[in-house]
Amino acid sequence: MPDAHYLISKARARMLMKYPFFGSLALFLQPKENPATPTMRTEGFDLIYHHDFIQGLFKRGGIPMLMGALTHEVMHAALQHIWRRGTRDKGLWDMACDYVVNLIVKEQGLQLPPGVFVSDRFKDMSADAVYNILLQELPPESRDGAGNVAPQSSPDKYRQEKKEKPAGKLLDDHSQWDKNRSGPEQPSDADAEALTWKMRTAQAAQDAQQRGFLPAGMIQIIENILYPKLDWQEALASFVQPTRSDYTFIPPDRRFDYVFLPEFGSEGLEDVVVAIDTSGSVWRFYKQFITEMVNIVYSYPEFRGYIAHCDTAVQLFQELDPDNIPMQFKGCGGTNFQPLFQEIEKRNITPSLMVFLTDGDATLPEEPPHYPVLWVLTKESSPIPHFGHVAYMYLV
Repeated sequence: MPDAHYLISKARARMLMKYPFFGSLALFLQPKENPATPTMRTEGFDLIYHHDFIQGLFKRGGIPMLMGALTHEVMHAALQHIWRRGTRDKGLWDMACDYVVNLIVKEQGLQLPPGVFVSDRFKDMSADAVYNILLQELPPESRDGAGNVAPQSSPDKYRQEKKEKPAGKLLDDHSQWDKNRSGPEQPSDADAEALTWKMRTAQAAQDAQQRGFLPAGMIQIIENILYPKLDWQEALASFVQPTRSDYTFIPPDRRFDYVFLPEFGSEGLEDVVVAIDTSGSVWRFYKQFITEMVNIVYSYPEFRGYIAHCDTAVQLFQELDPDNIPMQFKGCGGTNFQPLFQEIEKRNITPSLMVFLTDGDATLPEEPPHYPVLWVLTKESSPIPHFGHVAYMYLV
């Protein structure tokens, strides 16, 4: 049986010939054998592998299966899976990421070992979207009141209790994801590594496209990496319940002549709190925040709710309707959202939903509220709140 390092080198060489996009990215991962790693893994720098695992893949599927496994590792880095989990449940995030990259491997005609997580129902989805689906499919006893994975709960534990067979297994080892290689006392290098891989992906895509070797279906995936367009409208729609409405059109307000308003339908939102981060760190997004706030109100003609401005204190809290939209922001201090959640409780308001426009860099309550929260973040590298659902605004 050939040496594992030789097999990896041979697989990479063939990838450069047949799949130059994946092959050029694979060259950035330096192969290193480690008997303590049961399968293979990457944190974006090295390709750590167990000798027996590599030889097992070769014995089962030859070089094509090794190419599939290397593509799997490369796409975890290219799609930023290694650095983007935040406070989401690790078990579900690991599953979601493998579902996504395994479909990419499959669609390129490369081989996967049997029994791994793969399902066509997640076609063209991001790991974030797959994660949310997996989260909602957990039984109620595995989730807390805000819809997050409850403490002491995991998909594996649930399947064991129900004596269900697992839907699959991870191809590789994700145990070292989120670890700071600089050491616990040093600033995390995750943002720098993520940016490096974004630049590598862009360059590899450009080179492959110029040679006519960019795989079908990869253009949209790469655009989503470089220019993520998952926005709040898609996420917000999942919370909306149809309501009766006689409105088919609302004339645009002259105050919002720079706002592109979406089409209006017959759906409504009631008792919603639209909260806006008015701290100093987001001042450059204020115009965009106004745009998003107006879009929420005008997208749902029967909207009834409240608008809140918050930095380290609640600067504004009032009823909100299309004729009463504050155009000026109050605040520009630090960032602590705890007073806003306390204000809602003090007013005895039970929102059907809170939509929070923010960059995510804030102090939050330790305990999640007893109502759903949709965080609309300004960028994918924003800190992920430890409760609620997350979407991203498309900055213009």
